[in-house]
Amino acid sequence: MQVYFRKEIQAFEYVSFTEFKNEDELDFCCERLKKYVSIVKAWSGKIGKFCIVEKDTLTPIDYCLFCGDKIEYISVE
Repeated sequence: MQVYFRKEIQAFEYVSFTEFKNEDELDFCCERLKKYVSIVKAWSGKIGKFCIVEKDTLTPIDYCLFCGDKIEYISVE
Protein backbone atom coordinates (compact mmCIF):
# COMPACT_ATOMS: atom_id res chain seq x y z
CA MET A 1 0.00 0.00 0.00
CA GLN A 2 1.36 3.42 -0.93
CA VAL A 3 0.44 6.65 0.85
CA TYR A 4 1.44 9.97 -0.70
CA PHE A 5 1.91 12.98 1.54
CA ARG A 6 3.14 16.55 1.32
CA LYS A 7 5.26 18.20 4.02
CA GLU A 8 4.17 21.78 4.66
CA ILE A 9 6.15 24.34 6.63
CA GLN A 10 4.07 27.22 7.90
CA ALA A 11 4.81 30.31 9.98
CA PHE A 12 7.23 29.87 12.88
CA GLU A 13 8.54 26.64 11.35
CA TYR A 14 5.37 24.75 12.21
CA VAL A 15 5.55 21.53 10.21
CA SER A 16 2.51 19.52 9.15
CA PHE A 17 2.06 16.59 6.83
CA THR A 18 -0.93 16.64 4.49
CA GLU A 19 -2.24 13.44 2.98
CA PHE A 20 -1.95 13.84 -0.79
CA LYS A 21 -4.80 11.47 -1.61
CA ASN A 22 -7.97 11.26 0.39
CA GLU A 23 -9.41 8.01 1.76
CA ASP A 24 -11.58 7.41 -1.33
CA GLU A 25 -8.55 7.47 -3.67
CA LEU A 26 -6.22 5.26 -1.60
CA ASP A 27 -5.77 1.65 -2.62
CA PHE A 28 -6.07 0.04 0.79
CA CYS A 29 -4.41 -3.32 1.25
CA CYS A 30 -7.52 -4.72 2.99
CA GLU A 31 -11.10 -3.77 3.80
CA ARG A 32 -10.47 -3.87 7.55
CA LEU A 33 -7.83 -1.11 7.36
CA LYS A 34 -10.10 0.95 5.10
CA LYS A 35 -12.91 0.64 7.64
CA TYR A 36 -10.57 1.49 10.55
CA VAL A 37 -9.31 4.64 8.81
CA SER A 38 -12.86 5.76 8.00
CA ILE A 39 -14.06 5.28 11.60
CA VAL A 40 -10.99 6.47 13.50
CA LYS A 41 -9.10 9.60 12.48
CA ALA A 42 -5.94 7.58 11.92
CA TRP A 43 -3.88 10.00 9.79
CA SER A 44 -1.56 12.16 11.89
CA GLY A 45 -0.72 15.53 10.36
CA LYS A 46 2.05 15.97 12.94
CA ILE A 47 3.81 12.68 12.23
CA GLY A 48 2.90 12.12 8.59
CA LYS A 49 1.79 8.52 9.03
CA PHE A 50 -1.25 6.45 9.83
CA CYS A 51 -1.42 5.77 13.55
CA ILE A 52 -3.06 3.54 16.10
CA VAL A 53 -5.16 5.85 18.23
CA GLU A 54 -5.47 4.95 21.90
CA LYS A 55 -6.82 7.64 24.23
CA ASP A 56 -4.39 10.55 23.72
CA THR A 57 -1.55 8.43 22.33
CA LEU A 58 -0.68 8.10 18.63
CA THR A 59 1.52 5.17 17.64
CA PRO A 60 2.73 5.38 14.01
CA ILE A 61 2.42 2.22 11.93
CA ASP A 62 4.49 1.01 8.97
CA TYR A 63 2.55 -2.23 8.47
CA CYS A 64 -1.16 -2.94 8.23
CA LEU A 65 -2.59 -4.01 11.58
CA PHE A 66 -4.82 -6.57 9.93
CA CYS A 67 -3.04 -8.19 6.96
CA GLY A 68 0.61 -7.25 7.68
CA ASP A 69 1.16 -5.51 4.31
CA LYS A 70 3.89 -2.83 4.37
CA ILE A 71 2.67 0.78 4.17
CA GLU A 72 5.04 2.84 2.04
CA TYR A 73 4.98 6.59 2.76
CA ILE A 74 6.05 8.64 -0.27
CA SER A 75 6.85 12.34 0.00
CA VAL A 76 5.52 14.50 -2.84
CA GLU A 77 7.18 17.85 -3.37
